[in-house]
Amino acid sequence: MSTLKMDRPDDVAAAADAALRARVRDFYDAYYDALDDVRLEDWPDFFTEECLYRVIPRENHERGYRLCTMQAESRGMLQDRVTGLLKTQMYAPRYYRRFPGPLRVTAGADGIRTRHNLLMVQTLIDRQPTIVLCGVCHDRLVEDEGRLRLAERVVVFDSEMIANSLIYPA
Repeated sequence: MSTLKMDRPDDVAAAADAALRARVRDFYDAYYDALDDVRLEDWPDFFTEECLYRVIPRENHERGYRLCTMQAESRGMLQDRVTGLLKTQMYAPRYYRRFPGPLRVTAGADGIRTRHNLLMVQTLIDRQPTIVLCGVCHDRLVEDEGRLRLAERVVVFDSEMIANSLIYPA
């Protein structure tokens, strides 16, 4: 049996970086599992109390415009969205699958910045699957009550058009 020996500061930093990346990956695994398993009532708890959630077209994002398809500025607003999805809106049954791409992680003074591509596919029971969203997520995670949470999530979709059926969170 071999033991891991870390004598140099570089070794300690590399181990700390690997541990942080593993925590961030675990966070995203739980986040996307909750959404893909349609546990929408769990979704707001992945965010801090005061947060930003935005789904915005690439053109607006690149030009610095704030006009977006969806926006929430607190966990309470996210909970309202979930209530609307589960109790008041009527739509055909559907399933979503999210396919996140490679994860870039950068730790900074204001939290952990991440970036990853995202493909969202929708399947209606009687139809072939269709792509609902293709884009990139720009997130900021922070330590909150002993766990990682999103303080900011900006989902930038590539197309100028987005399907009317983007009713579930990205």
